[in-house]
Amino acid sequence: MRRGAALLAGGLLVLQGGAAQPTTPAQAARQITESSMRPLPSVPPREVPRPDTVWVPDRWVPLPGAPQGVHVPGHWERRLSEREYWVPPLTLTAPPGVQQAWPAGLREPAEERRGP
Repeated sequence: MRRGAALLAGGLLVLQGGAAQPTTPAQAARQITESSMRPLPSVPPREVPRPDTVWVPDRWVPLPGAPQGVHVPGHWERRLSEREYWVPPLTLTAPPGVQQAWPAGLREPAEERRGP
């Protein structure tokens, strides 16, 4: 049993032999330079939006009870027909910072809409 443990420990030491050698300052500087000059990994291509989606930018819209309007964040809407768009659930923000959830649903185009 002791002999097996000693052989295992010796084998591990042999495997680590290269890592146990001290490095000189010149070697350390070379390793740092090489690692800093390595090219960065490439970024995967951006996901192309579906052709039936439309980006609606941030906007302020009037709502009953909020005469100054509420902020509607930018979001993607899916076009179902010329007059119908599927709008995702939105989080609206009124000027004092109060947030309100607005349910998803079918709505008219954003430029013709009076609300979120």
